[in-house]
Amino acid sequence: MRRDRIRTVLSILFLLALQFPLEGLPQKKVLILHSYNIGYVWTDLIAMGMRSVFQEHTRDIEVYEEYCDTKRYPPDFVFPHIRQLLRSKYKDNPPDVVVTSDDNALDFALGLRKEIFPHAPIVFCGVNYYHPNRLHGERNVTGIAENFNIPRTLDLMLTLHPKLSYIAVVSDSTETGRYNTARLMQVIHQYENKVEFRFLLERTKEELEEELRKLPPQGAVLNLSFWRDRSGRVLTYRESLSFLAETAPCPIYTLWDFMVNYGTVGGYVADGRMQGKLAAELALRVLSGEPADSIPVLTESPNSYYFDYPALVRWDIPLSALPEGSIVMNRPKENFFQFVLYFWIAILVAGGLAFLSVALFLQRKQLQRMLQEREVLIKEIHHRVKNNLQVVSSLLNLQKDTMFDPRDMAFLENCRARVQSMALIHENLYQSAHLERIQIQPYCRELFSHLEQAYNFQGRGIRLESEIEDFSLGLNEAIPFGILLVELITNAAKHGVPGGGKIHLRCERMKEEKKAVLEVKDSGPGFPEGFNPEESESLGLQLVYSLVDQLNGDIQWRKERGLSAIVQFPLPE
Repeated sequence: MRRDRIRTVLSILFLLALQFPLEGLPQKKVLILHSYNIGYVWTDLIAMGMRSVFQEHTRDIEVYEEYCDTKRYPPDFVFPHIRQLLRSKYKDNPPDVVVTSDDNALDFALGLRKEIFPHAPIVFCGVNYYHPNRLHGERNVTGIAENFNIPRTLDLMLTLHPKLSYIAVVSDSTETGRYNTARLMQVIHQYENKVEFRFLLERTKEELEEELRKLPPQGAVLNLSFWRDRSGRVLTYRESLSFLAETAPCPIYTLWDFMVNYGTVGGYVADGRMQGKLAAELALRVLSGEPADSIPVLTESPNSYYFDYPALVRWDIPLSALPEGSIVMNRPKENFFQFVLYFWIAILVAGGLAFLSVALFLQRKQLQRMLQEREVLIKEIHHRVKNNLQVVSSLLNLQKDTMFDPRDMAFLENCRARVQSMALIHENLYQSAHLERIQIQPYCRELFSHLEQAYNFQGRGIRLESEIEDFSLGLNEAIPFGILLVELITNAAKHGVPGGGKIHLRCERMKEEKKAVLEVKDSGPGFPEGFNPEESESLGLQLVYSLVDQLNGDIQWRKERGLSAIVQFPLPE
């Protein structure tokens, strides 16, 4: 029994030692060498994964991070400066383990090892070109390869886009870009009969933009790398991804999780955060005393399906079409509190809309009552004005019967015709549904009928013809129009064809110029030679010019097989 208790205690202590392998030991130094720079998202994700592990052991581990910045500057340029910096910082204070991210940092660390940290194990991650020969016989090295799976992403593209006609491959002239292209070429034969490949390699930004814009929409783009163009211009993470997404007329796919953003749909991608986390865990094992050579290199990269939600929406890719276990970035967050908030917002909006609906309904009813009252009032006004004008017309007719001078009788008849034209306008408005506008065609017909009877056109052998387009006029235009029409017709009957003939009326609307044209033409001899109507002292012509001014129009006289009076005036909006 006692032995069992001792065995149990020892087992617990052993498990605790595994859980906290560095507790109680002198603080260890970890040097992290990143190939690229802060702000390069792939590097930031790897660093984030490493810190998530190391921050749990801050009492036992002191972490140093160095960034080589070889994405923005050539390695041959920056490494001599960094070598000098690292020598001054770590030669007399060497790290206990060196952790590298991506290829350039691993090569650099292997080259510095004998000079600065000859006894430090090396743990790498994010290495594209891993092969055992890559280590040049160096011992005490382990890590995780960045083994992205191109066929899985190509199969994904063909599955999500069954009508895919081509895949445009974008890559730059960096070492990484050329390696990625070479990896693609190793598997491209598997897809020869499935889809066409178009290669847009090592272009300047302007050249790539021109070629992308010419692509048809029935395809997709595979972005292998576009961080530095052929002219040497370096693009930031956001600049590169946004440029491709805004330029290409089709969806964009990639092989790395950090590139699933700013319009890139996604793919079966290498996980930078997981690369960093696994590398840090390997470093802890090494610091706990496990030889790095005894830990096999992880050649199967921790990859997964990553997608960007806004890009899925843009290209109409439903979530149900994605592979099982897919991770969707930038997805709208939904939780219970948001649901409750949206519920009460919906209730408030519905209540507000109901209140507004009732208020608008009551206001509409009130406006309808006011409108009906206004219509009744306007109709009553038109009716009374029409009746009063009819009384005036009757009085003029009675007065004419008491006269014997033909000139006086003609003068009164002209006055009666003018009054009658105004009365007809108010009668039409009274009977109209609009109350403020009259239709020209029926109004002219009634006016012609009145003039034919009043001036006995049939008995005098005068024939009245008309071509009238039906359009409406407001009250301000209708009254001067009606009186002007009376003046032109009666003048034509009196002076143009007194012994009989034809009077032709044309009235139409010029839609493009927003004007109306009124033409009264008779078959008579026209004005005598040398006669200027603008200087005439005739009351009728003076009235004609006055009415034309009221309409803001102009009048022209033409003498061709008779006399034509052509009036043009604008139609208000």
